[in-house]
Amino acid sequence: MDIDRNIGRIRAEFPALARLTYLNSAAHGPTLKRVHTATEEWWQHRINEEDAKPPDAQAEAAKLLHCGADELCYVNRVSHGLNTVSSMIPFKGGDNIVVTDLGYQSNVYVWMPHQAKGVEIRRIKHRDGFIETTDFEKAIDDKTRVVCISRVEWTSGIRYDVKAISDVAHSHGAVVVDDGYQALGAIDVDLHATDVDFFTAGSEKWLCCPAMTGVLYVKRSLHSRFEPAYRNYGNVEEAFRSGAPWEKPGHDNIASYSHPLYRDARKYYQGLVSEEFTWGFHACLSYFNQLGAANIEEKTMRLSQHLIEGLKEHPVKVNTPDEPSRRGALVTYNTGSYEKNQKLYEALKKEKIIVAHRYAAGVGGIRVSCHLFNTEEEVDALLATQRRALA
Repeated sequence: MDIDRNIGRIRAEFPALARLTYLNSAAHGPTLKRVHTATEEWWQHRINEEDAKPPDAQAEAAKLLHCGADELCYVNRVSHGLNTVSSMIPFKGGDNIVVTDLGYQSNVYVWMPHQAKGVEIRRIKHRDGFIETTDFEKAIDDKTRVVCISRVEWTSGIRYDVKAISDVAHSHGAVVVDDGYQALGAIDVDLHATDVDFFTAGSEKWLCCPAMTGVLYVKRSLHSRFEPAYRNYGNVEEAFRSGAPWEKPGHDNIASYSHPLYRDARKYYQGLVSEEFTWGFHACLSYFNQLGAANIEEKTMRLSQHLIEGLKEHPVKVNTPDEPSRRGALVTYNTGSYEKNQKLYEALKKEKIIVAHRYAAGVGGIRVSCHLFNTEEEVDALLATQRRALA
């Protein structure tokens, strides 16, 4: 779909835009009207005790991620997906896990319990907000079991060369765990092309859907290598092959479930996502597929470039790379003073221009998240308000 040509119709899908200049999708996106409609539909079936076949949100997610639906299962948030992976990798003393100091806290926190086994958390430190592929090459060795990255970092906005990092990790026998929360919905994410082993992303940010729904990707070639630590009896394939086991006279709470789990990513599903949420999740995913991930990326990158060019005329330091291939859709910048940053944030908020104020490892400041529904005029309004506030 041509996003610019249909911008009026697209903006009508987001009721919050009628009263806000919303530039904060990296925190949480404004909810799509069709997500609310789909959730209401689920409740209508539920309240009337009607059987209804749930929509296939995983198939829509697979389309958006350029992967197989058999490589995905639901999780309720990114931390859930990361914990699922962390719990099933057999670490031993002397192993190491490579992370970055720019990574979101959950990207590091989920690995910390393994330190008690003698596992090292090896943290790559940024240089003025930048981390290069060569930094990963230096950090990864034959004792590395996991490389955990954010495809797009949440405070600097840098986008990694994920395929290059995957190649380095795999050459040492390590797996790559990719947090795509700041990528999915804002840029085109191709999991097979970048060859990551695990990927997780949620619904609340760039997908413009309420929280508590997301996906975990497990590369098809790993399904027989890793077993889930959390066991859900609903994933025993043989038990449910011809209906629910408890509907049969021979149902036994051991024998009926003494069979292998599904042989694909369904075996990692922990049963912790409500149908109510998957109906809304399907609505947002199908809409993003209708718009087209490549079209969305073209729009978000054009707007972020427009913002970066405008910021060059302001007394601020832009943390986000100028080169489009090296950044995601979000842009952060700093006035050089925390107090001045906060004053600017409040000045924008007073004009109903919604942004964020974020930091990690000394990198951050004002964070602006231009999404598919935003316009150059909104970016210009932000710049005009900022110019007055900083005068």
